Amino acid sequence: MGFYVNPPNQSKESFLIGHGIAIPSRTMSWDQVPAGSLPVVLMNNGHFSAAGIAYKPEELAEFTRSDDPRPRTIYVVKIEDLMQVCNDPYFAKYVKDNKLI
Repeated sequence: MGFYVNPPNQSKESFLIGHGIAIPSRTMSWDQVPAGSLPVVLMNNGHFSAAGIAYKPEELAEFTRSDDPRPRTIYVVKIEDLMQVCNDPYFAKYVKDNKLI
């Protein structure tokens, strides 16, 4: 798992509520992802939360495994918005190299 949402001026939760569409399920198939968007899975890890960007089908499958009991919410977020809050330069390269936007 490699790319995470880390907004500089607000919580991950606030960003996802403001910029994402919550999916009312613990799972989602890759073919349900709208063009120009990616799923982001907000996981409750007990002492902290993590918002992982599911940038390919394998990542989505890993983040939504049925044997993982941690509470989670899946959001669909426009890639343009994710570019502003993922401070990993490899994410921008991945998006460009794979022509995601």
